[in-house]
Amino acid sequence: MAVVNLGTLTDIEKTYFIREALAIAKPALIFKQFGMKERVPAREGKTAQWIRFTKLGLVSGTDYTKNTTGAPPTWTPTTPADTTVTAQLDAYFGNGVEWVESVGYTALVDVPKEFRIIQAAQAAEVMEVETRDIIVAGTTVQYANAKAARNLLAGDDQIDLNDVLDLGVTLRNNDALRIKGVFPVLCSVNTVAQLMKDSTFQNAVQFQKDYIFTGEIAKLYGMRFLESSLAPSVADSGSNNAVSVVEQTIAIGDMSFGVTTWLLDDYDMIYTPPGGHGDEYAALNKLTWKMYYKPVILNQSWLARLEHSR
Repeated sequence: MAVVNLGTLTDIEKTYFIREALAIAKPALIFKQFGMKERVPAREGKTAQWIRFTKLGLVSGTDYTKNTTGAPPTWTPTTPADTTVTAQLDAYFGNGVEWVESVGYTALVDVPKEFRIIQAAQAAEVMEVETRDIIVAGTTVQYANAKAARNLLAGDDQIDLNDVLDLGVTLRNNDALRIKGVFPVLCSVNTVAQLMKDSTFQNAVQFQKDYIFTGEIAKLYGMRFLESSLAPSVADSGSNNAVSVVEQTIAIGDMSFGVTTWLLDDYDMIYTPPGGHGDEYAALNKLTWKMYYKPVILNQSWLARLEHSR
């Protein structure tokens, strides 16, 4: 039997296999979903493109004209400045899994299906981590309690309400666009716990829903908090205070970064039945994945990162 991969299936069949992993992957993945999709999904060659126009100015007499007569001025239209970001797709390859043919006779579960799910979930998390790392590298940073640098963070420099407000101020001052009316704040479970323990934060949300009792994190100052097990952190603050873990909480505005549209041809799962890849006894099953993907920063000023101690 020849090697089987998703690329040989119909779009409907391929979509079925990809959707198997969504129940596992979707709840934990928050970074990729807010990325601006590429403007040219068909792609030219192996590249993807995003286009962003700069805001028009507000200088009277140059960017617009006013008078008391109502007479229209000589029309001198402005050509909006645009930024085109072109990036070549990156290729990713999973290490895959291998199992002995006899497992299929002794297991009480559908082994190939279970392995398909965990393989697709791993591929989805790779996209999440790659997107997260691009966002971290492309954000302007500020530190808890208005510290000037990471190495000045102490153990008590945990996130609090004032830090959250400062994140919102940064995005608002930069005219960042909201996403569905709010700025998503991407953070770890530890960050959420710190906020819930902050007495000032508790007082601010006490007349809202029962957030403290339900374990949900509040919407505050036009900011919505989303937690992830893959939220970024730094293992060492590099300071004399020896902060072992520095959390990196990120607030994002719309169109601040871009991701490629996950087309059906961008992701493939390859199954090698017994007898392939030097399997002389024809007893080994092999399954792996490959995909093409690219995250890029489009507007650095519409992202804000807060670093604070855990």
